[in-house]
Amino acid sequence: MKKIVLGLSVAFVAMFFASCNNQNNPELDAAIKANDSLQQIISTKDAELDSMFATLNEIEENLAAVNSRYNTIQELRRANLEGQPNVKNQINEQIKNIESLMASNKQKLANLQAKIKTEGNESTRLQELVSRQEERIAAQESQIAELLTELESNKVLIKKLNDDVSQLTAANEEKEQYIQRQTNEANRAYYVVGSYSDLSEAGIVSKSGGFIGIGRHQGTNAELPMDRFTQIDRTKVTTIPINMKRAVVVSKHAENSYELVMDENDPKLVSYLRILNPAKFWEQTRFLVISTK
Repeated sequence: MKKIVLGLSVAFVAMFFASCNNQNNPELDAAIKANDSLQQIISTKDAELDSMFATLNEIEENLAAVNSRYNTIQELRRANLEGQPNVKNQINEQIKNIESLMASNKQKLANLQAKIKTEGNESTRLQELVSRQEERIAAQESQIAELLTELESNKVLIKKLNDDVSQLTAANEEKEQYIQRQTNEANRAYYVVGSYSDLSEAGIVSKSGGFIGIGRHQGTNAELPMDRFTQIDRTKVTTIPINMKRAVVVSKHAENSYELVMDENDPKLVSYLRILNPAKFWEQTRFLVISTK
């Protein structure tokens, strides 16, 4: 179009130069002005077309950028990395960029369509190019929508895995708590320190002075007054306070597994019982009965 109009304008001006020798000829001035107007129209049209094609180039660059980011996401997924927190952040960032680029493309195409409508039949080729870009954008939108659906599905899968891990963790914690309770129960021991009369009255020792619990299944003897005993962890407690002048271990414990320690300031006062070998000491019973006087 530009060449045709330019040729016509040049021929038009030449015709007037050939027929008119007077430079002040009104017809010549009118022809020159008409030629200038044509040139201005051509320049404006060229600028508009250049702008439109520049926009098409920007859309093309955005399409390429979307493909690049899509491929990056797929590479991360193929490497089974999408579940990692830092990679998930990278994928989310790529998705944000893709959405921004696609929104920009749609806006640019809308502006182009508005301009093309004002061009009439002269913009047929441009309309074809825009239509192709619209098809590519639509294909990309479908591709990205499928990707987003897959990512959402993976989030559900990851949540399920996290739920499974949480359930397994809870089960392990419950198991550990059960084991701890069993361990605490196994390590539980009891002691009581008192005069013979008190112990006898409480039903802890017999008339012969022996511990009633001997020979019975320790820890389940309902006849024992458990409120009179102090509970301890036999793996942690190795000393039992006495502070009496006389002390006799009534319950049965291995010899040389314990000793009675006298008070440093009063040699006649039994300060405490020291357990030298806990395993042997508690081997026959987990009840310690000390009769004092």
